[in-house]
Amino acid sequence: MKITIAILVVLLLASNAFWLYQFVDTGVTLSYRYQQTYELEETRKQLMATLPDIAIHATKDEIIAAASKHTDQKVFEKEGCTWVGWIGFKFDESHKLKAVSPSWSYGQKYPCHPAF
Repeated sequence: MKITIAILVVLLLASNAFWLYQFVDTGVTLSYRYQQTYELEETRKQLMATLPDIAIHATKDEIIAAASKHTDQKVFEKEGCTWVGWIGFKFDESHKLKAVSPSWSYGQKYPCHPAF
């Protein structure tokens, strides 16, 4: 009887240790995932803000051609933006790049998402 109780206690402690390890491991994994998501979002914001400055002398056709090399989706225009893959390009009247928007907005204001 004592051996059975001892075995059950050991199994209970091993089970609890396993679940504690799983809990801690999940927490660490989520913290790394959140950090990676944060860094990717900040990188995306920086790239979207920097592209108009980099492409200041590029024409609309050159920008669309360069962006089209990296997607197999068709180029289309909607609500004043030219969409190439997952990126929306806003051009001014002289066909110079004014702003860049991602295909999603997360509720933030972007030139190609006037509803937000």
